Amino acid sequence: MTLVNTKLLTEEQVKFWNENSYIHIPGLFKNRIAELSNWIDEISNWESDFDKWMSYYEMDNPNQLSRVENFISYHEGMKEIFTGQTIVELISELMKEPAVLYKERINFKSPGGGPHAAHQDGVAYEQGENAAFDPEIAPYLSILVSVDEATEENGCLQVVPKWPLDSLEIIPMEAPFPERPEYMKIKQSIEDSLTWKKLPTQPGDALIFTERLPHRSKPNHSDKTRRIIYGVYNPFSDGGDKREQYYADKRKNPNDPRYMVGNPHAPSN
Repeated sequence: MTLVNTKLLTEEQVKFWNENSYIHIPGLFKNRIAELSNWIDEISNWESDFDKWMSYYEMDNPNQLSRVENFISYHEGMKEIFTGQTIVELISELMKEPAVLYKERINFKSPGGGPHAAHQDGVAYEQGENAAFDPEIAPYLSILVSVDEATEENGCLQVVPKWPLDSLEIIPMEAPFPERPEYMKIKQSIEDSLTWKKLPTQPGDALIFTERLPHRSKPNHSDKTRRIIYGVYNPFSDGGDKREQYYADKRKNPNDPRYMVGNPHAPSN
């Protein structure tokens, strides 16, 4: 793949990115919210079929949809969103090399929906068993696009600010629920010692962050659902297009602890 030499970000944005490992881009998809909302409603009504798209449900409410993954092969509109120039060129610019989609999902946080516990995404990817992130591998990047307003009340994203892009630290994890040993999160004592910043977003806003950035979200205490779409991208130089293999591996062992890092959904049967 060849990196398109685009300049989509200002020097100030790049400086903030380097110092914090995340960036907020207001209104990136503000003109496509109606489409996205309709598509999410459509996908949420698909019959569960783990051999195709993969649906997950709340840990504390097994009838409440929490997440759908692996759906772009069955939905052209969503495929264009996740693999189109708007996202891919932006991610590639931040990555400083060509990026390719690693996985995609829709997160549903219905009223009463559970939290995403504090974690670093990279623990669930290829480097999760390392003592520290490999400085020779560019970090995977995630993009979150709000379809509904995300507020403090309904569980917007929270991050640890001033987490530099070159930080290689993997924070120790724990399994807080003895009956669910596969469910992992950052150790509570460490989480409590960190400073957390809430990042509320409007429909169409995007947040991009690295796999190394500690983040979390609280439960939805409002009376409205908070939906986001979420894509993860790997450097093409790190094994090329690995998306199909990722989902093939996940189907073989969906209860692998690395797939449960920070997630509020119940393990699959």
